[in-house]
Amino acid sequence: MFKLRAPMKKHIECRNVVPGCPFTASADTEEELVKQVAAHAAHAHGITDVTPELAEKVKSAIRTEAAAS
Repeated sequence: MFKLRAPMKKHIECRNVVPGCPFTASADTEEELVKQVAAHAAHAHGITDVTPELAEKVKSAIRTEAAAS
């Protein structure tokens, strides 16, 4: 017998990078999620140049979770 696994999504909460920010995002892939995060960072935080340190912080804040059914 095979067990079906729930689809997984990538998820981030901005407050884990920028304290106090309520933004959250989910996507099927890390690439899609990073696009959402970059757009949010530019619009809400005025960040257009991502340093390697910030990129690492964002990457470490990304979680993989079961998608809601």
